Amino acid sequence: KKPTGKFLELPPQLFHMDFDAQGKVQEVGFYVVDRRQGNTGGLGGAFGFLYGVGQPLPIPECRPYKPSFQFRFFSWLANLANKFKKKST
Repeated sequence: KKPTGKFLELPPQLFHMDFDAQGKVQEVGFYVVDRRQGNTGGLGGAFGFLYGVGQPLPIPECRPYKPSFQFRFFSWLANLANKFKKKST
Protein backbone atom coordinates (compact mmCIF):
# COMPACT_ATOMS: atom_id res chain seq x y z
CA LYS A 1 0.00 0.00 0.00
CA LYS A 2 1.04 3.56 -0.58
CA PRO A 3 1.88 5.75 2.43
CA THR A 4 -1.07 7.78 3.69
CA GLY A 5 0.85 10.35 5.71
CA LYS A 6 -1.35 9.68 8.74
CA PHE A 7 0.21 10.12 12.16
CA LEU A 8 -0.31 7.37 14.74
CA GLU A 9 -0.53 8.61 18.33
CA LEU A 10 -1.10 5.97 21.01
CA PRO A 11 -2.59 6.96 24.37
CA PRO A 12 -0.32 6.97 27.44
CA GLN A 13 0.27 3.49 28.80
CA LEU A 14 1.54 2.17 32.12
CA PHE A 15 3.81 -0.85 32.16
CA HIS A 16 4.04 -3.15 35.17
CA MET A 17 5.96 -6.21 36.32
CA ASP A 18 4.82 -8.75 38.93
CA PHE A 19 7.40 -10.74 40.88
CA ASP A 20 7.19 -13.92 42.95
CA ALA A 21 8.77 -14.41 46.42
CA GLN A 22 12.12 -15.35 44.83
CA GLY A 23 12.20 -12.13 42.80
CA LYS A 24 11.49 -13.79 39.47
CA VAL A 25 9.23 -12.02 37.02
CA GLN A 26 5.80 -13.63 36.83
CA GLU A 27 4.05 -11.18 34.55
CA VAL A 28 4.86 -8.19 32.39
CA GLY A 29 1.94 -6.14 31.17
CA PHE A 30 0.56 -2.73 30.40
CA TYR A 31 -2.68 -0.85 30.27
CA VAL A 32 -3.92 2.43 28.84
CA VAL A 33 -3.97 5.24 31.41
CA ASP A 34 -6.12 7.78 29.52
CA ARG A 35 -8.13 6.41 26.60
CA ARG A 36 -9.23 9.93 25.59
CA GLN A 37 -5.77 10.79 24.32
CA GLY A 38 -4.30 9.74 21.00
CA ASN A 39 -6.01 8.76 17.77
CA THR A 40 -6.37 5.00 18.24
CA GLY A 41 -9.80 4.99 19.84
CA GLY A 42 -8.31 4.56 23.30
CA LEU A 43 -6.64 1.29 22.38
CA GLY A 44 -3.01 0.61 23.21
CA GLY A 45 -0.32 -1.80 22.13
CA ALA A 46 -0.84 -3.88 19.01
CA PHE A 47 -4.63 -3.35 19.12
CA GLY A 48 -4.13 0.42 19.04
CA PHE A 49 -1.63 0.18 16.21
CA LEU A 50 -3.90 -2.02 14.09
CA TYR A 51 -6.92 0.21 14.75
CA GLY A 52 -4.89 3.33 14.02
CA VAL A 53 -3.74 2.07 10.62
CA GLY A 54 -7.27 1.01 9.71
CA GLN A 55 -6.85 -2.77 10.10
CA PRO A 56 -8.49 -3.67 13.45
CA LEU A 57 -9.00 -7.32 14.32
CA PRO A 58 -12.67 -8.40 14.11
CA ILE A 59 -13.20 -8.94 17.85
CA PRO A 60 -14.85 -6.62 20.41
CA GLU A 61 -11.60 -6.11 22.35
CA CYS A 62 -10.08 -4.46 19.26
CA ARG A 63 -12.77 -1.79 19.02
CA PRO A 64 -12.82 1.53 20.85
CA TYR A 65 -14.68 1.62 24.16
CA LYS A 66 -18.35 2.51 23.85
CA PRO A 67 -20.59 2.62 26.92
CA SER A 68 -23.54 0.23 26.72
CA PHE A 69 -27.12 1.46 26.35
CA GLN A 70 -27.79 0.49 29.97
CA PHE A 71 -24.77 2.44 31.24
CA ARG A 72 -25.73 5.53 29.24
CA PHE A 73 -29.35 5.30 30.43
CA PHE A 74 -28.47 5.04 34.12
CA SER A 75 -25.91 7.84 33.81
CA TRP A 76 -28.59 10.03 32.25
CA LEU A 77 -31.05 9.05 35.00
CA ALA A 78 -28.52 9.88 37.74
CA ASN A 79 -27.82 13.28 36.15
CA LEU A 80 -31.55 13.97 35.95
CA ALA A 81 -32.04 13.01 39.60
CA ASN A 82 -29.18 15.30 40.64
CA LYS A 83 -30.89 18.24 38.97
CA PHE A 84 -34.00 17.78 41.12
CA LYS A 85 -32.16 16.96 44.32
CA LYS A 86 -32.46 19.58 47.06
CA LYS A 87 -29.23 21.34 47.78
CA SER A 88 -28.33 21.35 51.46
CA THR A 89 -27.08 24.61 52.95
